[in-house]
Amino acid sequence: MSTLPKAAPATSRWDRAIDWVDDRVNLSELFSFLTHFGLIYTPIDTKRPLRDVLHQVRTTPLESYARWPHILGLLTALLFGLEAVSGILLAFYYQPTTLSAYDSTRSIVRDVMLGWLVHHVHMWGSYLLCGVVLVRMLRLFWDGLYKAPREILWFSAVGLAWLVIQLDFTGLLLPWDVKSYWAAQRGLEIVWSLPIVGPLFSTLVGGRTMSEDVLNRFYVLHIIVLPLMYLGFVYLTFATMRRVGLSRIAGAVPKLTTFRRHVSDLIVITLLLFAGLVTLATLMPYQFHGAADPYQTPKGTLPPWYMLAPYALFQLPIPRWIPGLGLLAVALALPFLPAIVKGAGERLDEKRLRMAGLGVFGLWLVLSVLGALVDRK
Repeated sequence: MSTLPKAAPATSRWDRAIDWVDDRVNLSELFSFLTHFGLIYTPIDTKRPLRDVLHQVRTTPLESYARWPHILGLLTALLFGLEAVSGILLAFYYQPTTLSAYDSTRSIVRDVMLGWLVHHVHMWGSYLLCGVVLVRMLRLFWDGLYKAPREILWFSAVGLAWLVIQLDFTGLLLPWDVKSYWAAQRGLEIVWSLPIVGPLFSTLVGGRTMSEDVLNRFYVLHIIVLPLMYLGFVYLTFATMRRVGLSRIAGAVPKLTTFRRHVSDLIVITLLLFAGLVTLATLMPYQFHGAADPYQTPKGTLPPWYMLAPYALFQLPIPRWIPGLGLLAVALALPFLPAIVKGAGERLDEKRLRMAGLGVFGLWLVLSVLGALVDRK
């Protein structure tokens, strides 16, 4: 029976200080928190002393995360961390009222030191997070990683995709300028048209008219409710990966790395990510279009890009509940794809499912283009 590696006896003041605290507080249990979000994924025995745990982590070979496509999961956690930090900084100055939202956002960008950078990094980070999460979900679908024993991984991927869209949509309204106000209004019209969900959502956010109640509830959803749910799904993702392992092509030999290399990869990825966001924030900043005017609809107002396809469907000369019911059916079927495939048996093999997925994706793109052209003269 192999024994776990142990650290050398304490010789420095630092080691003795760690041992002194560890005798009184279970530091290993606190340290194990990092394993829940992909920062460390070596199995940790929380009953062992912290220095022994650290020695084990440093000396145990790891399977590399910083490679395609595994890096997509890591990026969902890193980008959310950057969004959380920049969002907290913005919350210090933002005022969620219809009278102050626009002015406070403008003040952040114009008057607060580096406020423009924080605001624009937060904006571009949300776009990138949406893209990464959606690409990751498509990758899991294409590689068939919704099958046993990875059903929970698929479920969490769908949950994360839904949450990043909701995070982006609730954040869209917060600047309260003309562009964000009317884009959110178009998006809300789509949601309100959905059977069952529409009435429930209007009750949740305070009605069917854009008001201070809606703004306040969007703000609470954006900074508290949805981020906590996102963290829960990230935890579920990495808990599943620790149980079933990283996915790889059958027969491929996993590439192992050291903990030091793993940490350096994390640092490099984070710095490159931040540098890319700073570059985008500098070259393509957010353009304000004046304070929101509820009584004047700008020409060519569209919902966010991820709502363009439903927007096109709702322009068809048919009752709105028909496309609404279809959208709800697709949304409800996605999380249960593993059960649907298993129930269909050989009638729905992986190749046919891929072709069906490509067809749905192509239809979505066509509808999105049509939705973008709806209000053009």
